[in-house]
Order: sequence, then structure tokens, then C-alpha cells
Amino acid sequence: MHAAARMDYGSKIIEKMIKQAEKISIIIPVYNGATYIIETLNSILQSTYQNLEIIIINDGSTDNSREICEHMQQKDSRIVIYDQKNCGVVSARNNGVSKATGDYLCFCDQDDIVDPICYAKQIERMEQDKSDLCMCSVGRSIDGRYSAFEVSEDACYEGKDILEQLLYPLLFNGFAPPIQMGEKNRYPHIWSCMFRANFWKTHQIQFRKYVHFEDDLLVKTQALASAVRVSTIAHIGYYWRVNLKSVTYAHLYIENIAEKQQKCYEDLYQSVVDRIGDEKILQMFQCATYCKQYLEAIHNLASPDRKKTWSNIHAYYNNNIYDRNFEKCVAAAKYVKKGKIKPQIILHLLARKHTILSYYAEKVLDWVLLITLHSQTLTKIERKLKGIRG
Repeated sequence: MHAAARMDYGSKIIEKMIKQAEKISIIIPVYNGATYIIETLNSILQSTYQNLEIIIINDGSTDNSREICEHMQQKDSRIVIYDQKNCGVVSARNNGVSKATGDYLCFCDQDDIVDPICYAKQIERMEQDKSDLCMCSVGRSIDGRYSAFEVSEDACYEGKDILEQLLYPLLFNGFAPPIQMGEKNRYPHIWSCMFRANFWKTHQIQFRKYVHFEDDLLVKTQALASAVRVSTIAHIGYYWRVNLKSVTYAHLYIENIAEKQQKCYEDLYQSVVDRIGDEKILQMFQCATYCKQYLEAIHNLASPDRKKTWSNIHAYYNNNIYDRNFEKCVAAAKYVKKGKIKPQIILHLLARKHTILSYYAEKVLDWVLLITLHSQTLTKIERKLKGIRG
């Protein structure tokens, strides 16, 4: 090997070592995750970026999840395991953040897949842009079939572009209000994001439990509202496994849902009020958020855990929908994006106070969505119903 070639080869090794000097902490809450946790951990361990701290929070598992993780830990010391009583994913994630020692923070669910070059691409982009967080594109896995779900672009946003291209499309997801706003859908999932740890700590970001997964929405909203610079990459770095047996699809009835929704809205509002600053846009945000919460409340009522009669359906609607600034906020139904069939139908019926019809429309359309997840052809219908365009 010539001297010049040796110097070039050596400089590349040194450059790689420098690039991997900063540690990434990856937090994985685990609760009875024995089915997929090996595949998930292997996908992370195969990352080309090797300076990782993989923090497993065993959330009181009753299966052999912990034993599996211990076995994996014996093979790779980058895995660390902490135990807690079963308190849910919100508590587990916050616990994981408190244990993290890395320069960057990422989150992963126990049944998902991380692409081998995802973390390397994200950290490279963040170093290049000097950004506070980076979001990769997201794919979806259904019965072993992989497809794109949310595709971003290689870009860096700052100033009003964060508002118009990232924050507004997140807050108004599924709606097209008359404001300057990018057309691309943005979703609240947190696992596509890499955060600078000092940014997270400076802005005291934390997960909070409301109804289901609004903790993701609040965290992403707070981060985007606080960020000076945000990076996105086109590479699909994270694959979300659609697991119909997971908590995501467990249709459990939630008591006092309106109270929890109101608290969620108030915290979201406090996170964005200073960054947005425009009273008209804040009013539209309230109305769109309430409309989405009305839909969530109807979905909650349709849970098989809840016994229904026509009289208690009406009572539920009065307490959880019609008494929540309904006349004002349901007007935002006219801004639902074209192609989002399910919200269009249900909000159209709801605006006319067709209580029973809107309830049964939810049950039928939700059944259709679940059925379509099992068919590659019908998945196109499901994306149409939800208005997913990437």
C-alpha cells in the first residue's frame, strides 16, 4: 500500500471514530414483548453507528421478555436493563430518559424494526445542520409486507418554515385550514425522531399520559415549538409493525375521556401559544383538535367493553361531545382534507347531531379499516379512508 493510500485509509478510520464519538441512547419500553423483542434488538445492534446505549425498561413483564433481554445483554454489553412495576409506556419512557447517558436520544417500540443506517444518517444530518432534532421517513410492516408510510425529504427547517412545514401539518393533521401550511401529512409518532439530549433537558420535555398516545403528540409538538432548527431525511429508517394484538389496537373503554382530552388540549395549547402567536390560527387549532377529540370519543364509545343502549349513547354524546364547545368547533369539519373518508362521514353526521347514525358509522368504518389491514390490495382502501398520502 502506498504511503498516500495508507494516510487516506488512516484518515477515514480516524474520521469514522470521531463521527462515532457521541453516544446515542435508545429507550425501549418492554411489556410482554417476547414475540418480537429479539428481532427488534438485533435490528438495532446491527446499526452501522455503533456507539449506542440500548436502555430496556422492563415494565413489569409477566412473560419471558426479561430473560430474553438478559440473554441478548450477555452477547452485547451495550444493552442495559432496568425494571419497574407495570406503569405503562409513558412512565417507562420517562424512566429511560432519566437513565440515559447519551448525547442523543431515540425511542423504539418493542416490536418495530430500525434500519441499519438510520442512526448514522440522522446523526450525520444533525451535525451538518446543527439541528435540535432529526426525523427520518417511516415505513410500515403488515404481515411481513413492507411499505412506505410517512416519507419526508432531505431538508433543514428553521424559523417560519418549522411552523408551516412541520408544526402546522402536525397540529392540523387531516385538516386543510385556510393558512399557509405544507401539504405533506405529519404524524405524532416519536420513534422516527432523534433528539439532542441537551435540547431535551433544556426544554424539560417529558411524556404525559392522557388518553392513549397523545403523549407522543405533546412531545413532538413541544419539540417542534421549541426547536431552532429541525432536520428531516428521506431515508426510511424506521419500520412500524402493525400488530393487531398490541396496545395500539386494544379497543379498551376509557372512563372520563372528555376530562382527559381537555387536559391534553390545554397542555398542547401552552406548548404552542408563544410560537404561533396568531389568535386566529390558535382558534382554528382548538376547533380542529376538538373535532379530532369528538371522533376519538365516538371510537371510545364503540369499545366492546362498554354496554350500550340508545339512551346511554345519547347521554354519552351530551357529556363528552355536545357539551364541549360543540357548536363553535364542529364548524372545522369543513376543513377536513379531501380523501379522509371516515372523518368526513362521521363529522358530517355529527354536525347535524345524527347521534345514532354517527355511532354506527364509526363501528362499520372501524371494522372496514381493521379488515383492510390484512390485505395488500385492501390496504389501499384503508389508506384512502384515513387519507394517508405519505
